[in-house]
Amino acid sequence: MHTDKVAILFNPSAGKGKALRKKNQMEELLQKYDVPYDLFITQSEDDLKILAGEKSEGYKTLVGVGGDSTFNIIIDEIVKRSADVTFGMIGLGSSNDVVKEFGIDSLDKACLALKKKRTKRIDLGCIVEDNFVLRHYIGQANVGLGVFVSKHAEDMASRGSKWARLQTVAGVSGIHDAHRSQKVPLPLKIVSEKGEIHGQFILASFNNIRYWATGRLLCPEALPDDGKLDGCLIDNCSFSRFAHIALMAKKGNHIKVREVETLRSSWFTVSSDKAFEIQTDGEIVHRPDSSTQFRTVQFRILPQALTIIY
Repeated sequence: MHTDKVAILFNPSAGKGKALRKKNQMEELLQKYDVPYDLFITQSEDDLKILAGEKSEGYKTLVGVGGDSTFNIIIDEIVKRSADVTFGMIGLGSSNDVVKEFGIDSLDKACLALKKKRTKRIDLGCIVEDNFVLRHYIGQANVGLGVFVSKHAEDMASRGSKWARLQTVAGVSGIHDAHRSQKVPLPLKIVSEKGEIHGQFILASFNNIRYWATGRLLCPEALPDDGKLDGCLIDNCSFSRFAHIALMAKKGNHIKVREVETLRSSWFTVSSDKAFEIQTDGEIVHRPDSSTQFRTVQFRILPQALTIIY
């Protein structure tokens, strides 16, 4: 056990390459704050999973460097292995909503937090189908618009579009495309501790933190340690109306409008007669067989499941 060092798992492709450009700056700050570390640069998502598993056995602290999806891949391995490790985060992704929640949304703040070693226990969300856990997550998971925006942004990047690097532009383009092609709304039945809701929804999101889509306060009262998920449901509306709601969400004022409903529960079961996909912290959820289409799925809270540095 390397008790005196932290294992840095560095995803160089995070933030569409932004992470790699900040590697030297990160190392300078770690040295400035006298943080002892071993650096491991990942080659792929599979490599990251392997490294997370291996290093959770040899180090007391793992630090993910990348975006929100990088963090989720690592914590998924930690939880699956019941590893007794503390998790640190350096956010160099496109959205960085998770590190924003914990007040470490700059390189300096994140590296200083590793020096101070202040910790807390937090909850995790998990996505379950037929009692099989597909994925754990720190931030949020959603059905509907988030899926299509994420896939649209990836498609822009794969085509080499210069706009793919601009999160807001890619997001607006993805929202417009989803409306134009009638990918939304989705007919959903949502069951929770609060009862049963049926409707045509643009978005159904189940959050462990307040933030979504690059700093919007989608669930302004969410807490990552209260044993609950916060749901935000947005009814069918036009592109222009949703754009207005998204603008209001920058300060959390969207919860006052008629198309938005919020509710809190330790679990939500979502089902539909139309197959749907799930996006969690920037990543499309896959089954072990790589399929992504679901009819019924449950979002659950795992109370006090992870110790983080913040």
